[in-house]
Amino acid sequence: MAEHEHNKENRSDAMSPEILGAINMATSAAVKEAVTAMMAGMAPLIKQITDASAFSPEKLGAAMREANKDPEEEARKAKEIERKLREMTLWKEDEAENRRLLAERQDNCLHQDDNGRSSIQLVHNFPDHHARGLCVKCQALIYPREWRIGAPTPENPRGVPFLFGPHKNYQTVVQLQNRG
Repeated sequence: MAEHEHNKENRSDAMSPEILGAINMATSAAVKEAVTAMMAGMAPLIKQITDASAFSPEKLGAAMREANKDPEEEARKAKEIERKLREMTLWKEDEAENRRLLAERQDNCLHQDDNGRSSIQLVHNFPDHHARGLCVKCQALIYPREWRIGAPTPENPRGVPFLFGPHKNYQTVVQLQNRG
């Protein structure tokens, strides 16, 4: 009698062969549908692989990367690149404006402190042993005539040297040098 009660609790005998057959048929149909859908998505990749011209490792890798692309990830990357370009453009505009304002401030500076004395300090640590001046108000470097290296050309890939004229206030540096 205990064995009969045990069978009532065990529901495994409730599955009849007909039900098991229906479950097997439904499962195989679902698997067949999934494989068909997967193969339909992979058909372009398989076609590229089977082409004679697409059988190099580089082209195979490119085809695999193309197949694995996520449209949302690509859209996110495109927005990120667009944002970086926009920020770079704004940064370059800000830098150009800052350079313009600095040049304007240095051009309009009298290089004198509030008491009317020169605000130019002499700098002697250059390898050509010529004194330079540095205005402590506008941070302008006042230089003598000197050699500079220009932009590179095809003939001179390291740049073209040229003689650059002195700063417009270099005479003040010479006067300060002669006084001291």
